Amino acid sequence: MKKKVLSAGLVVFTTCVSLILLWAVLVLTNLPDVSILRHYRPAAAAEVIDRDGNIIAQYYDHKFRIWVPISGLPDAVIQAIVTAEDDTFFGHQGINYKATWDAFVLDVKKQRFARGGSTITQQMIKNVFLSREKTLGRKLREFILAREAEKILTKHQILEIYLNEVEWGEDIYGIEAASRYYLDKHASELTAPEAALIAGMLPNPLYFNPFKRMEKARGRQERVLFNMFQARLLTEGEYRSALASPIKLRNESSGRFVFSAIIAGNGKTCYQKVLESVLLSEYGELGLYRQGLKIRSTLDKKLQQHLTAWVDQEKVKETGKESGPYLPDSVMVVSEEGEIRAIVCSSNEEEVRFKLESLGPPFDGYDISSVFPDSISADEVVRTGGGGSQESGVKSEE
Repeated sequence: MKKKVLSAGLVVFTTCVSLILLWAVLVLTNLPDVSILRHYRPAAAAEVIDRDGNIIAQYYDHKFRIWVPISGLPDAVIQAIVTAEDDTFFGHQGINYKATWDAFVLDVKKQRFARGGSTITQQMIKNVFLSREKTLGRKLREFILAREAEKILTKHQILEIYLNEVEWGEDIYGIEAASRYYLDKHASELTAPEAALIAGMLPNPLYFNPFKRMEKARGRQERVLFNMFQARLLTEGEYRSALASPIKLRNESSGRFVFSAIIAGNGKTCYQKVLESVLLSEYGELGLYRQGLKIRSTLDKKLQQHLTAWVDQEKVKETGKESGPYLPDSVMVVSEEGEIRAIVCSSNEEEVRFKLESLGPPFDGYDISSVFPDSISADEVVRTGGGGSQESGVKSEE
């Protein structure tokens, strides 16, 4: 009888081990090739620049991202991110085993996935290769790939991919997009308290959104700053100064960067739709929405904003509704010496002329003509500039 029990137990044990091994083989079959990370570049938005270097339009598909090299980021950004997300980052080989064990114990107690315990390397792997599903299979793949990534990439290469890939809110991806969206500045301009605010959002950027929950965001910022102080990354004076530093969030109406019209297919102003149509004919969706083009135009942001706001006001007066993202039958083109300075979604030349005259010099001397949006050819709009970047100049001279 005893032998039968032992025999049955051995069969059960062997079966369980075999099933576990089979599961592991299936999970680890067809793992992604981490070597592509050596030259990895995620999809990035195209930016249209006016003649003075101001951004007047941004086009992307699903994710708004502007790639930035880690070499252009302040030390405070790196320190805040590592302190907030993985303070052992520079000491491990992809896995923090203690944090993983602590997370496992907590998950067992809570009987759910209560804590992740993932390193920055693991998060980078998940963001690039894997889904967000919380399963043991995905976690195992994440472990293996993180270890492999650490063998072929430097810590700064891993950080660079992570900082450009991670989500910072709805449609906002990467440190540059986050800096522009929340603080109206380039990531290269972030101070220590600003970097701590941005880094503190990462556990849950929707919940810690400073536009909606500044008190919660501030609490996270203070925690990151304290940890930076404890790690001797900030002196006591710098720490206290950072705590007292006010945070100035982006103002949509007066910000440097355009965000009311960045979502592909939604929310664009009329002139941005016209410009988008022309650029699509040249670059296609892949080029315009994913390849991070910098497109220089001859448009004048100040004039364009004046005329767009005026058209919107007139539209509200006539219909009670604001103008939407549509392609009109015809537009008025305002130009100076053959270069287009603004695209006006109005067919009333007399009213456009009156508006220009009310703005005074030099706008009152500009030429006006009516054109069909689809008559503006790519040859008229786009020219190739030096250094591999793309420049667009509507009616520009070669």
